[in-house]
Amino acid sequence: MSKSTRKVPVEVLHLSMPRTGSVSMMAAYNILGLTTYHGFDYIARPHDHIEWEKAIDAKFFGKGKKFTREDFDREDFLGTFQVLSDFPVQGFAEEFLEMYPEAKVVLVERDMDKWYHSFDTQVIPALYTWKTQTLINFLEPYFMKAHPATTMMKLQYSLFNCHDQASFSANTRETYRRHYDMVKSKVPKERLLVYELGSGWEPLCKFLGKPIPDEPFPFKNESKEFEIWMRKIQTKVLLSGIREAARFMVIPAGIALAAWGLQKSGWLA
Repeated sequence: MSKSTRKVPVEVLHLSMPRTGSVSMMAAYNILGLTTYHGFDYIARPHDHIEWEKAIDAKFFGKGKKFTREDFDREDFLGTFQVLSDFPVQGFAEEFLEMYPEAKVVLVERDMDKWYHSFDTQVIPALYTWKTQTLINFLEPYFMKAHPATTMMKLQYSLFNCHDQASFSANTRETYRRHYDMVKSKVPKERLLVYELGSGWEPLCKFLGKPIPDEPFPFKNESKEFEIWMRKIQTKVLLSGIREAARFMVIPAGIALAAWGLQKSGWLA
């Protein structure tokens, strides 16, 4: 095993699929004093986009060296987080189960039809907005060092064995079942908590060996939180990409304009 440079241990692998109360669970872990890596953190940390893309390219496309525990444990990547959850973490669930055998595993299951409706109407369409498509097809390939939208597309297309929105939607249920079956088959029962949302603090705290907090278990309106967050983040990343594109375009445009001016003035005659 590679030497770990991790600053804190991974205490929990929260391996539930997105849209199963991950925002509420993230808030709960934070109240329990556990630093939690979530998709929100992925977007907020541009350096992570680069690292995750390398890891995804290596695992799913055979490009580069596969990430080891040492790679993930770096302080500037996942080394300061005690809980790993949500996308892109789910893409490496099997690897993390092997890398962190001491970590406890939490799965939140949700009624399949309700989960599918939520995932199909919010998560999948987020990859096909005009903002995201502008990033994927124009800004990220040519002007941006970090590729958050492209990286997420690569991951989700690989996990869901799809190539467009229709096949993404069609393969969603089977991917959910396969993922949960994999986790349950690999994790010993004493190390696994299948948590039901609405159960409150008791089963989670008992499983993690944490005292029950005085405050109520957090409940976040996941659909509303996700919609607001996604709209803000897409705009933020798009504007960042536009600024990068403008920076690349201004210099050649300035040179061309100067050359035209010199030619008109006779200096380049």
